[in-house]
Amino acid sequence: MQTTGGAATGYQILAAPTYYDQSGQLVMNGGRGIGHLVRLVSPAPLLMNPNPGQQGYAPAGNVYTPASGGMYPPRNNTPSVWLSPQQPNYSGGPTGSSLAQGTMGCGGIPQQTSDNRQRRDSFGSQDFKQQLPPLTNFSNQFYGASLSPGAIGLLPAGANNMTPPPLAFSLSNSISVPGLGLGGSGGRMYSAAPGAEAKFRSGSAAPGSSGTHFGASLFNVQPFVKSDGVSKEGVARSQLLEDFRGNRIPNLQLRDLTNHVVEFSQDQHGSRFIQQKLEHASAAEKTMVFAEILGSAYVLVTDVFGNYVIQKFFEFGTQDQKQTLAQRVRGHVLTLALHMYGCRVIQKALESITADLQVEIVKELDGSILKCVKDQNGNHVVQKCIECIDPKHLGFITDAFKGQVLTLAMHPYGCRVIQRILEHCTADQVKPIMEELLLYTEHLVHDQYGNYVVQHILEHGQPDDKSKIIKKLCGKMMVLSQHKFASNVVEKCVSHSSRAERASIIEEVCTMNDGPQSALYTMMKDQFANYVVQKMIDLAEPPQRKLLLQKIRPHISILRRYAYGKHILAKLEKFYSKNNAELGPIGVVPTSTVQ
Repeated sequence: MQTTGGAATGYQILAAPTYYDQSGQLVMNGGRGIGHLVRLVSPAPLLMNPNPGQQGYAPAGNVYTPASGGMYPPRNNTPSVWLSPQQPNYSGGPTGSSLAQGTMGCGGIPQQTSDNRQRRDSFGSQDFKQQLPPLTNFSNQFYGASLSPGAIGLLPAGANNMTPPPLAFSLSNSISVPGLGLGGSGGRMYSAAPGAEAKFRSGSAAPGSSGTHFGASLFNVQPFVKSDGVSKEGVARSQLLEDFRGNRIPNLQLRDLTNHVVEFSQDQHGSRFIQQKLEHASAAEKTMVFAEILGSAYVLVTDVFGNYVIQKFFEFGTQDQKQTLAQRVRGHVLTLALHMYGCRVIQKALESITADLQVEIVKELDGSILKCVKDQNGNHVVQKCIECIDPKHLGFITDAFKGQVLTLAMHPYGCRVIQRILEHCTADQVKPIMEELLLYTEHLVHDQYGNYVVQHILEHGQPDDKSKIIKKLCGKMMVLSQHKFASNVVEKCVSHSSRAERASIIEEVCTMNDGPQSALYTMMKDQFANYVVQKMIDLAEPPQRKLLLQKIRPHISILRRYAYGKHILAKLEKFYSKNNAELGPIGVVPTSTVQ
């Protein structure tokens, strides 16, 4: 490191092989030295020598040109030619414009001159440089050919952004500056780096006013702000609804809503008001409300707030009103069953109308049962049909399940419908479905949804069906107990089996070995199987509970180290005191422990 100019200059320089390239990186390459001493400066807005006579840059006109012996060779006054005669001129102006003549930070690049000294390029050959269209021409086309000098990387306020403007769009209001609308007044500098304009897009001035950084929205998108006097559909509210929402009518009654019932039903607060009043309304008030909503029944059924008013009528309306509303949804049952709000009205209707009308409504789903079962809304309608309608009218539902039981039992919605069939349908309707379920029991117990169907059979099924499932799972209790889903099925086996079957399950766990350890020891430490052991302790007969404790006692000290083992010990404390004369204190290993 050395200095030049003595005390007069005072700044440091590097030897020629080490220099800063155009991107600001320090380059140390002896083979590509530029042959000059290069000045080192601390970060500053301008690369310029305050004393033009010293080595560095000297201002020349509208740009900074290298002085004699500076970083770059002396500038040739004749316009340099970068393009061959056959190449197009991209600039739309002279190739030797002031922007191209070294304006730092504005995309300009030093011009090729007749000097034989090498430029600081990263290109591999002069041929490639000759074929490259100069950035000068592009910058002239988009941003103009003449700019006054500014800080490094900044453009004057009157200049456009360095990012090329969109091809075709118009700015709203009075923005007339081309490019991205970053014009303005006051001489403020804007960053020329790509993307730097983003910081000016949230100006505080009113859109379109002079002096704003970005004016109106770039894409002319205005946020929609719902007025207090506008409903969710964008329609102006009536004065009555506005007064009600503003708590200016404290004693409003149903009879006061004449010609406004539908509007109130589609409003969040108005719908809640009508629902509350219908529970205790007089016959005259119900008739008035019903007369107004009947003509808009279908619209209200699918409305986020209106559907609750229709449901209230199915609950508190007269029988004639319920039947009339049910007739209005006929012909649209499948569509409404798949609708988020319509499915709720259909379910409420099935709970309230007469049996003959129930059958007429549910028949519209014939041929689309599987579609409804797999739908997040439709499955609730099918479940309600099974719960509310006489099973003799539901044969088309159970017939649709034949050959599809395994798929539907492992479906998040189908598994629910199968459980309703097992609960409410006749034995003849259940039999073919049960046969398929028993055929795939081992597969279903491992499934995240299918295991619920097997649990349901163990809890609510016939004794013969329960025994068939337990028989299929015997001999695999330890492995199944360690599975996240199957462990729930094993718990149900312990809970809902006969005494003999339960004793067989506990015997299997106590006598089976898992390598050098017992199966019981493995299960007590497992995050899922430990719950099966707890269930066994809860439901075991006294002799078997004693056997369990004898098997557990040698491992008590180890179980205390495991979170799941502590659950087992807490369960034992529930049944035995610490000084039980027959079993001995928990935690003390007697000499005659059964191994």
